[in-house]
Amino acid sequence: MSLKCNVCGKIVETLPLDCGYSISFNDEKNLWECYMENCGFISFTEFLCENCCKSKGK
Repeated sequence: MSLKCNVCGKIVETLPLDCGYSISFNDEKNLWECYMENCGFISFTEFLCENCCKSKGK
């Protein structure tokens, strides 16, 4: 799986562990998403890399 960060454009080739262990399908939004500690639940269409997520949480 290869994702692109919506903030900095970095290609994310591997998911952070907290995201990788919590992938789920949101029926209400019809999107795949995961939980990232500093960002909460984020969808794969609006994905943030770990650095941008940490920056957002500050």
